[in-house]
Amino acid sequence: MKAPIVDNQINTNAFVRLFFMILFFALFGVVRFMVWAVVLFQFLTHLFTGRVNRRALLWGAALSNWIAGMMLFMTYNSERMPFPFSRFGAGED
Repeated sequence: MKAPIVDNQINTNAFVRLFFMILFFALFGVVRFMVWAVVLFQFLTHLFTGRVNRRALLWGAALSNWIAGMMLFMTYNSERMPFPFSRFGAGED
């Protein structure tokens, strides 16, 4: 009688994903600062001109999409990695 084969190999994909999750979480600290910069800029622009800046709107939307994509990847809701592994500002398909 043969002994059952035991699969004791380590799944390297899980460790690669962990590495990228740590990297994206570190980048999130930088992105959080950038979001606050856009918020402050938009508030001051609105306060002094009565309008918001169109480019800052687009930049804020792109940052929001990046954060959403990063969170989906980190919580295993998506296999798609955010920028720089996909187009910046692209939302989840």
